[in-house]
This record gives sequence, structure tokens and C-alpha cells, in this order.
Amino acid sequence: MAETENKNNKSGFLEEDSGARSSMRLMSLISLGAAIMFGFLTLYISLEKGQADSNGIILTGMFLVGAFAPKAVQKFAEQKIGPINKESDPQ
Repeated sequence: MAETENKNNKSGFLEEDSGARSSMRLMSLISLGAAIMFGFLTLYISLEKGQADSNGIILTGMFLVGAFAPKAVQKFAEQKIGPINKESDPQ
């Protein structure tokens, strides 16, 4: 019966599978939004000037890495070490 209750409880957009809110997902979403914004801004400025701005391309790439890399590292760490539960945390 507990299994059917867990399957019926759907996690939200910024929540982990367990239902806990995830600040990592929020930070990744903000970083992705910043990458999209800087990408469009870089494209607009390069079309105005007629030349590409390498600083804008680098900044956009850094925000893209910041959007996807931390969540991937978290997934690998959870598979290797396992998730940390507050009940089992000695602090």
C-alpha cells in the first residue's frame, strides 16, 4: 500500500524524487536563464557591431556549464556515496 501512495505523489518542478525542494535545480534554472539572456545579448551586439564579441561567447558558455555540470556531478556523487538523509546525519 505504501508503494502505491509513493507512486501517486508526483514531485514538483523544483523538487527531488523524494519531494524535498531542490536548491540545485533552482540554481541550474537561473544559470540557464542567464546563459540564454547573455546569448541573445551577445548575438544582438555582434549584429550591431558587425563583429563577434568573444567575451560574450565565453560568458554564455560559462553560464551553460554552470547550468548543467553541478547537477551531473550531484547525480554521480549520489550514485557513488548515496544520498545524505537528515536522520542519519550526525550533525
